[in-house]
Amino acid sequence: MAILKSLKQKDKEYIFKSFGNSEFENPAKIIFARFPQPDETFPTANQKSILESSIIKEFDNSQKSKEKLVEHIINVMIDNITANRINYEKFFEECVSHIENLEYESKEIKTVKEFLELPKEAFYAIASEAYLYSKENDLFTIEEKKI
Repeated sequence: MAILKSLKQKDKEYIFKSFGNSEFENPAKIIFARFPQPDETFPTANQKSILESSIIKEFDNSQKSKEKLVEHIINVMIDNITANRINYEKFFEECVSHIENLEYESKEIKTVKEFLELPKEAFYAIASEAYLYSKENDLFTIEEKKI
């Protein structure tokens, strides 16, 4: 019989490195409520299909119809590129419990809601780092059970 053993699980308390945070004596921490499932990606939008459009259904090969089709294809491509981006706000709302030891402009940041109100550059730097950490795999090994 095979025995699956956990070697190293991610810590629910994550000390981010952005802005030199990890160098402080009492660094800020992101406390995870849960980690995303391996197939969970938090896209900003669902991808769209070019063929599932009224423009395709009403296409009559006229010049105006061709122009609408080209514009539609470009818009769908732009939307699909955007859809592949990670929605860090959704990720934080679903996976993060709270934040510890973080302050911005003399206000302590404890909740996810408060964290989402940080300046966008700071939010995205910290959130993208936390997301990458959350997607790291735990380490496992398997061994044979001796009977």
